[in-house]
Amino acid sequence: MTLNEAQYPVDARGRPDIRYYTDSLEYYIEMYEQYLGALKGKKGACYEPELAFSRRVHAMWGLIAKGAAAAPFALSLLSHSEPEAREDGPAILAEIGKDENVVDQLIRTLQSETDTEARDSLILALGRLKNRKAVPALAAIIRNEAEDGDTRWTAVESLGYVVRKRFLKQVNPVQAALAWLDNHGEFAG
Repeated sequence: MTLNEAQYPVDARGRPDIRYYTDSLEYYIEMYEQYLGALKGKKGACYEPELAFSRRVHAMWGLIAKGAAAAPFALSLLSHSEPEAREDGPAILAEIGKDENVVDQLIRTLQSETDTEARDSLILALGRLKNRKAVPALAAIIRNEAEDGDTRWTAVESLGYVVRKRFLKQVNPVQAALAWLDNHGEFAG
């Protein structure tokens, strides 16, 4: 079994043309819930891994296509018991959640999230939203030498998006980000 959405055209980066996602918000929420049901092994849920993953991906694109109307559902994923949902919520919000409340919620969630992949997704979303309110949270991660190396690197990348600096192009990106933070204390909390 394949989903109709699998036939939608994609660009060179593999992103589908979201204009094709014309079903209702409820349809995409239900599709995502079906994916979560497969993770939990709910009765009647699909156990085909490829189909479950396809539902996850196409539900996310459908939610993104719905824009701000999907924000409440995406925000609800931030506190979901499944780590994968806590990864997907920020990814959706990075595309649709441009308002201050979304940024505030992502920052609050980052402070308590313990799953590495979910934390990294939150950090990436904060970078993609390019809101300077995220700088103190990103700075704390970058300055923490005990932080997971990939997570720290992700924070450097996201800080670069927020402050429009290409830290990753530097010889030592972490040092470049730290130097920027030291020189811009007004943003770094």
